[in-house]
Formats: sequence, structure tokens, C-alpha cells
Amino acid sequence: MKDFLVRRPLLIGLVMFALVWAAFTWLTSGTSEGKAPGQPAVARGTNKPGATRPAVGTPRSANGLVIDAQHDISADGRPPDARRESIVRAGIGELQEIKQMNLAVFDDAAKRWNAQPRVKELVAQWQATEAAWKTQDDDAKAAVVPQMEAMWKEALGLLREEVEKSAREAAAGVK
Repeated sequence: MKDFLVRRPLLIGLVMFALVWAAFTWLTSGTSEGKAPGQPAVARGTNKPGATRPAVGTPRSANGLVIDAQHDISADGRPPDARRESIVRAGIGELQEIKQMNLAVFDDAAKRWNAQPRVKELVAQWQATEAAWKTQDDDAKAAVVPQMEAMWKEALGLLREEVEKSAREAAAGVK
């Protein structure tokens, strides 16, 4: 009985080793042929001419495409009011990001940015668009939304340039 108790851990270890080895060889046997483990090596599908997939070529070009100016082709299917609110929220978020990245020079740069004639023109256009927004129907609002987004992008681009210019000047003055 003592001999069996001594040999039992050895026998269990050998059985476990054999199971691990069998599992390992079974899992790795299919990978050298490019098939998933456990799948048979049988070709499926039709053998008709032309049934094979064509070779992957270069992507198609956008040359020659004409954008229809009457229809809004943006992927955003939300109503115009929600899209306008989204544009404003995204613009304010970007404004805060610009401010946090260059906190030391932001206030002076924002003052210079606000004094630019193009920024004043953009603000006046935005105010006129907002005043007309309340009286427009959804189709007219949808036509104006891309212009509103373009105004925000341009204004924030000008602000970003002004802040970066101020940051470079401040860094040059520090050295």
C-alpha cells in the first residue's frame, strides 16, 4: 500500500503531462496549414468560373464626382436644432482645450483674436444666422447648418493660430 501512495503523485503527473502534450499538438496541428484549429481541411463553396473573389486592387478615385449643392449629404441624421447645438458644444469644448493647453498666453491672444476684422465679421454673420434661425423651417435650417459649422471652424482656427503664435513669442522671450 505504501508503494502505491508514493507512486500516485508520479502517475498523476505523467497523466497530466500526457494530456497537456496531446492538447498542445492538437491545437498547433492546424496552424501550419493556415486553417483554424479544429476545422477540417475541406474546401467549401462552388467551383464555378467567376465565383472566386476578384483580386484586391487600388481604391476607386473620387475624381469626377460632383457634389449636389441642394442636398445635405452629411452622415448626421439628427434634426437641425440638435446639429446646431452639437456644433456649439464641440466649439466650446475645443475652445476650452485651446485655453488649457496655453493657459499663460490665452487671455492676451484671445483679446488680439477678438480684435481681428475677420473674427468680427464671423461674429456678425453668426448673430444674423441666429436671429434668422428662430423663424426658419427645418429645411432652411438644415441648409444653414454647414455654414454655421464652417464659421465655427474658421473662427477657432484663427484663435488656435493666434494662441500658438503667442506661445511661440512667449517661449522665444523666455530663452
